[in-house]
Amino acid sequence: MKITRITCMKVFIPWQESFKEAMRQWRASSKTTPEEEDAYIIIQVYTDEGLVGLGEGGRDLKRIQAQAERFIGKSPFEVNPYQLGMPFVHAMFDLIGQALGVPVYELFGGKRHDKVPVAYWSPYLPPKETAKHAEEGKRRGFKVHKIKARPWDAVEQVKAMATAAGNDYAIRIDPNCLFETPATTVRIDHELAGYNVECFEDPVDKTRMEWFRLLREKCRIPICLHSGDPRAIHEATKCDAIDYVNIGGTPQRIFKAAAVAEAAGCPVWLQNEGHCLDIVAAFDAHLGAAIPNATLPFDTLPFLREGSIAENPLEPHAGFFDVPNAPGLGIKLDSKVIERYRVE
Repeated sequence: MKITRITCMKVFIPWQESFKEAMRQWRASSKTTPEEEDAYIIIQVYTDEGLVGLGEGGRDLKRIQAQAERFIGKSPFEVNPYQLGMPFVHAMFDLIGQALGVPVYELFGGKRHDKVPVAYWSPYLPPKETAKHAEEGKRRGFKVHKIKARPWDAVEQVKAMATAAGNDYAIRIDPNCLFETPATTVRIDHELAGYNVECFEDPVDKTRMEWFRLLREKCRIPICLHSGDPRAIHEATKCDAIDYVNIGGTPQRIFKAAAVAEAAGCPVWLQNEGHCLDIVAAFDAHLGAAIPNATLPFDTLPFLREGSIAENPLEPHAGFFDVPNAPGLGIKLDSKVIERYRVE
């Protein structure tokens, strides 16, 4: 089997109505727009045996097109897909799975989970607006909601969400290190006593593991490190500084990182490209299905867009994706949707 051609296109599917203004403001805070930041390259890798592999990722169409040239004339079995990045990693595993007649999770050692958990999500918003998203997430059956938080109103955000969705609706707080000091983090932890907070993700500078260790001693709320670096995870677990890990990267890196975390008794979740479309979501489902300790809800959010690029998208049910069982990734592109939302 040889690769004969690769088509590349850029697709932007707008956010669903309840997220459009929130995402416009969120992207504006980084001096960009949803149209720039949340559009992705979709590739289709064709072979001389009639199989087509799908991939998603990257924003620079010309760069992806140039990279695609190195795969022409090769067999997917000639490359090491475990070390590839997006979007080619998805397409190669999709082709290999289809050729062998097995789901991609079998290429990762077999399925440990029939379903993978997924979280709802919000960008940083004022408490009233965050509460509206929480009410929406609860109504859609989610159990965990990740929020971007800031120290000046994180407590008010959580309280508003609990009022809107109930205290059985868990909240994952991600301040992107902007709680800044252990003292601020401990204060927020104490003020949230009695509320259902799943964890603080990267509350302070990630290079300060002594701070993470101190927070794990002083806080009731579990501490999470966002890192795909096995060495960083090893250092964090060695000094007993974390409870959970949010991992991402190439499959090789993900499996190493997850194994290091598992050895220390830490559950993980996956985040490769949270604001993704359906191909990344399917690939992450296969990855998560094969990782024993991938038991925490993933940051994988195609269900927040107004449409789907797949004919058979992964739909969340009660906060879980069912892992596809068809050969390869197990999804097919919807050509009409692709053409409707194609921007390059």
